[in-house]
Amino acid sequence: MIPLKNEYEKIAIVNVNVITMKNSKVISNQTVLVNKGLIEQINGNNNIPDGYFSIDGKDKYLLPSLIDMHVHLGDNIDDLMLYLVNGVTTIRNMWGYENFDFRNWLLGTRVFHHLRLKKQIEKGEVIGPQIITAGSMNEGEKSFFPKFMVNVIKSKEQVENMVKRHADNGYDLIKFYSTISKDVFDAIVFHAKKRRIPIGGHVPDSVGLEYVVNAQVNSVEHLFGFFNPYNPELALKESEIPKIADLSAEKNVFHCPTLIASERIGNVEKRKDYENEKEMAYLPNRVKKGMRFLQNASNNLFKKKNLKANHEYIPYLFKIIQQFKKSGVKILLGTDKATPYVVSGFSVHRELKLLCDAGLSPFEAIQTGTITAAQCLNQSNEIGTVEVGKRADLLLTEDNPFIDLDTLRKHCGVIVNGRWISRDECGRVLNLLKKKNT
Repeated sequence: MIPLKNEYEKIAIVNVNVITMKNSKVISNQTVLVNKGLIEQINGNNNIPDGYFSIDGKDKYLLPSLIDMHVHLGDNIDDLMLYLVNGVTTIRNMWGYENFDFRNWLLGTRVFHHLRLKKQIEKGEVIGPQIITAGSMNEGEKSFFPKFMVNVIKSKEQVENMVKRHADNGYDLIKFYSTISKDVFDAIVFHAKKRRIPIGGHVPDSVGLEYVVNAQVNSVEHLFGFFNPYNPELALKESEIPKIADLSAEKNVFHCPTLIASERIGNVEKRKDYENEKEMAYLPNRVKKGMRFLQNASNNLFKKKNLKANHEYIPYLFKIIQQFKKSGVKILLGTDKATPYVVSGFSVHRELKLLCDAGLSPFEAIQTGTITAAQCLNQSNEIGTVEVGKRADLLLTEDNPFIDLDTLRKHCGVIVNGRWISRDECGRVLNLLKKKNT
């Protein structure tokens, strides 16, 4: 892992424009004091107390750093730095592993011990974003993935032990997949809520989207249910989109569109463009080979079944986002990293752009990866806004991101849990990664 330089316990960002993300207001000429990882003060007094490392914020903007609500961490430790240098300081890992399996290794699905990594980051032994992680993927008897990769649940009687195991091990989330039966889904909802563990995932084909929303799961991933690329006959009718969007708002169900994943998963025609994107330079060759393999496999699956590929639905997905906006649905920023050509950190900025292309304003798009994401994680008292007492996970930008969204990508520096990573330091890390993977 690339080591970081410099660490300051006390930081003062002086004379900066603060965007709290509680609303779209910009509070000018503020000094923000950070002490021991927390925001200590926000005021208009630009006098710097003794012992604070000073950062000049004149004409710059300070806002919460970003949260990626749908990732799949592999075993490339450098992914952690790619998130940080892109201003992403919290990630929600949607498929947790703890035990090494040689068959995973052979398939190239090598993974971290996620709970161990989560704890190492919390203790400061490893530098990286805060990790919120699901446990193993819960699938039905006719699983989509090889059975050794997932937790196959054949009957509702197995569910209580599965939920207990997740809770006892310290997982933050239970993930369900499209292949589980109605009885199993109902049991997961019952036992997870009993233990107050959030649940989310793919809409089970056995129940459909309306049933899942009525069950008040925490989040629905990929807009599945509204569309179903693998079984189009099971997708919601277009005329029913407003009804289910309104229901989602009423039941406080979050939706994580992962538009970039749909754009890229089987889009072999655009491969050359994706291969030429600058972020590819920071990846090992084995990861690039895996991307090509997965994209080919996805494309072949769609062709074999004579189905439209995900990217062909993008205009339709944009319509769903527009209805979400009208209905007041809570939208989450997520990338589905592990999808071909979805690169850690960088893809967050591409997803924000797609959300704006779909009809959100820059403010609304940034909300999906700050205040709204924190609400979904039940961490509103800790992250997601710039307020005294919250964790100092912050992003300093040259321009107002509500006017120029790209300023988030070209930021001046990141603060992760009170630790300052300057733009120069981010550049140094990226140069080392590029050299490492040349």
